[in-house]
Amino acid sequence: MKKLLTGLAGMVFGVFFLTICGKGQVEAVSGVQPAEAEDADKENHGQSGQEESTEKILLTLGTMGIDPRLENAVEAYNVQSEKYYVKIVNYLPKEYDCAVREASRDRFQMDLATGNGTDIVSLRGQAADELGYAGVLMDLNAFLTMEDRQEKYVGNILECAQTGGALYEISPEFVLEFIVGDGSKIGMENGWTLEEMLDSFEKNGRDGSALGKGGVRTVARLLQYSIEDYVDWETGTADFCNEEFYRVLQFGKEADSGEYVYPTRESLASGTHIASCELLMSGADLQYFMGLFGDNMVVKGYPSNHGTGVAVRFESSMGISSYSQHPEGAWDFLEFYLEGTWTERKFYLEETLIEEDFFSVFHAFPLNRQLFEEKLERSMVQRYTDGGVVMALRREEGGTPNFYVNTAEDVEKLLELIALADRRSFSGQSVIIKIIEEEISGYNAGTFTAEQTAEKIQNRVQLYLDERK
Repeated sequence: MKKLLTGLAGMVFGVFFLTICGKGQVEAVSGVQPAEAEDADKENHGQSGQEESTEKILLTLGTMGIDPRLENAVEAYNVQSEKYYVKIVNYLPKEYDCAVREASRDRFQMDLATGNGTDIVSLRGQAADELGYAGVLMDLNAFLTMEDRQEKYVGNILECAQTGGALYEISPEFVLEFIVGDGSKIGMENGWTLEEMLDSFEKNGRDGSALGKGGVRTVARLLQYSIEDYVDWETGTADFCNEEFYRVLQFGKEADSGEYVYPTRESLASGTHIASCELLMSGADLQYFMGLFGDNMVVKGYPSNHGTGVAVRFESSMGISSYSQHPEGAWDFLEFYLEGTWTERKFYLEETLIEEDFFSVFHAFPLNRQLFEEKLERSMVQRYTDGGVVMALRREEGGTPNFYVNTAEDVEKLLELIALADRRSFSGQSVIIKIIEEEISGYNAGTFTAEQTAEKIQNRVQLYLDERK
């Protein structure tokens, strides 16, 4: 097994030690039931045991904060499973501030790194890539058959979600991330290199401020999707001291010093924006892009030296600890979680009958192929309120029209766009991305030159990579 989070362990140990010495000031682990908080620190969460009251094998599920959807899934799973019982271990106390939250996350990661973590890991706010590289998470490919890939799930999305040939996380839903823009100004072809993107903006006399929704963290956002151009994971080396990276810093300087700005038809017509960082997560999103950019709309993807740059990001993702004694049980729960049947329920809320299903609980595209196809079919059926009012698939403000049902042609275009995906979205919680965000602030403030900033990033990232070897 790879060396386990050497650098991370060193960084968080001090915080972890202070947390323990606080004698209860920060209760880093609290369970779903109040009684669980009392003995949570006594148990080794990574080692499943036998649940005495149910005579089922106990599986623990670690999370930072309680998600009602997750609670519902666990409750439904425990009712139907004859062999396993899942218990949620919440590392985040009911009352917390930023410092407590960070300490709780550090405790969570320390437990995982030292083999004291939970069987199943909720990866919300975690960098699955780096936990996987460190050997903390299992490769889920071991549980997926060829039939699963072809029939049960949207196969090309699973392929895109691989990290170095391994699948460290999986989720009931996914979104696509890319840059979409005015093809008359940036070219009509899908995909571009970073140099091509920078050149196209330069020819239009614009910099990163013309990239809608990229502001505040433009540089970090661009690097998230082209990180392989700067970091060689196999050799553990980094290369940020080059002319291309200097240009990226300059490109994003004005935008990263400004505000997060949404593009509008007016801003596009005036040339204030020529492209935008966007998500594809609903059946009407393509109509929205067409509404903004018109017939010249083109999905360029994020710039990279290979592929289209259209990236897959999992929402509500889960992984399995490498230390779990019952990984087959952990996968059994994950399969149940992905199927989404547990979302189908009726209940009363203040005397109002609420009917839920997958599409009311999750709002992105389902990874389950059957649900995915059903979402596309639903997008072509006009829906109405109880009062007979037509319901929009997507509502907009600021002069942008609402979007209603898809045509068969719209759905075909959606499928073509989803087929363009060829990579995963590198986590914004990554240590490397955090380093970049910290160091570019000095460049944007004029304190350091591009060369000095690149060298500082180079040294810190290389140190981090060396600690992982």
